[in-house]
Amino acid sequence: METLFISREAQLRQRENTLAVTLDGKTRAVPIEKVGHLVLMAESTLNTRLLTLCGKHGVRISVFDYYGYFKGSFEPIDQNPAGRVKLAQAELLLNEVQCLSLAREMVEGAIHNLRANLLYYRYRGNLALQPVIDEIARLAELLPRAKTTAALMGFEGTIHQSYYAAWKLIDPALDFGLRVRRPPNNPINCLLSFLNQLTYTVVRHELFKTHLEEAFSVLHSPLMAGRSSLSLDLAEPFKPILVDALIFRLVRRRMLAESWFDQHEGICLLTETGRRHVTEQFAARLEENYQGRSFREWIYREGLAIERHLLGVADYESFKRRV
Repeated sequence: METLFISREAQLRQRENTLAVTLDGKTRAVPIEKVGHLVLMAESTLNTRLLTLCGKHGVRISVFDYYGYFKGSFEPIDQNPAGRVKLAQAELLLNEVQCLSLAREMVEGAIHNLRANLLYYRYRGNLALQPVIDEIARLAELLPRAKTTAALMGFEGTIHQSYYAAWKLIDPALDFGLRVRRPPNNPINCLLSFLNQLTYTVVRHELFKTHLEEAFSVLHSPLMAGRSSLSLDLAEPFKPILVDALIFRLVRRRMLAESWFDQHEGICLLTETGRRHVTEQFAARLEENYQGRSFREWIYREGLAIERHLLGVADYESFKRRV
């Protein structure tokens, strides 16, 4: 239980050397050694004794607001300081050629994985997806022409437009129109925004286990305020797997319910019930086994791959799902 998601109003307390979580009047004791990350999705109460316990055992606490947006965290003392790695990151940022090469590999991983999502259904007889798959492959071949990270993200944005437009070919219920973020305007956009936030939070936690500096990114601007820009970078290859594929599953299995969403005046947000169910599904997806490891472990290994690249041990290759 690396990450414990609390999706309902709860009371959290220290009980000797354990974490006591009270939900609906029932208390569950969780050994603090088994928890690395607490994610609070609903109003919760806790005290400094619990924060001290979490700090002692290196437990991060991430806090989401009522609308499902990540708002901040309690950060334990950095247990993995490594000046050599951070200096190597800083040197990389000053080398435009190497920085762009690393960013391009991240984008290639993301494009490969979203194309793999479409190929999954194409191989199962959905021939209507083939033109979109071919178009994405054609656009992906143009990535070497990008001379800046802004150009790279522009290519990725164009590919995403074709990719999202193809969702309705998988299932008519996936036709969500334009991508609208803040605030989302329909259930699919709402799920995309919420699950992207969850993915970012988990990636940030796994990144904390490495020696990397979270503000030294290569794709997203390292000047972003209030965000772990390197976590945004490393989330790119995993969002098609953890977010998009999960949405396909929820829709195609008709698991979504009206009670999960609060829709009014062109705004769609998850209700407490919706957040609880979606979080449960995301947590299960995160721990699914792929080639002998959970997706969580693959995220951690992605951070280690960046470290090895920086130290000259091995060239970085982004996570790519087998097609």
